[in-house]
Amino acid sequence: MTNKARDGGATAVEVALLMPILLVLVMGIVDFGRALHAQITLTQAAREGVRVAALKQPNPATRTQNAAVGLTGVGVTVDACPASPSSSGDSAEVEATYSFTFVTPVGSLAGMLGGGGFGGPITLSAKGVMPCEG
Repeated sequence: MTNKARDGGATAVEVALLMPILLVLVMGIVDFGRALHAQITLTQAAREGVRVAALKQPNPATRTQNAAVGLTGVGVTVDACPASPSSSGDSAEVEATYSFTFVTPVGSLAGMLGGGGFGGPITLSAKGVMPCEG
């Protein structure tokens, strides 16, 4: 057997050992990017909803859900401004939540290897607070 044939076998073994690690790394990058995008979208939606609530415009919950473009099933909790503000310290609050599910098996792999809570969907949340406008 020549040295060239032995080198080809060694290369195949190296690829077989490194490929799963590289694939898990790439899948983790994909899911992390998706989760970061969902969190940024949720934060922007909460900011839009609290602006609507602080200005005492109608339907802040609907506006928050509409602002969460690309996310379905966004839960919204609104603590709106009182009809007649009692003090200058009154503020509106909007909290938006979203259940993020992994599209790659990296979440399940992390759960099997001891990563707490990554096997199923994770809940992302964002909160917006803004002072009430007179």
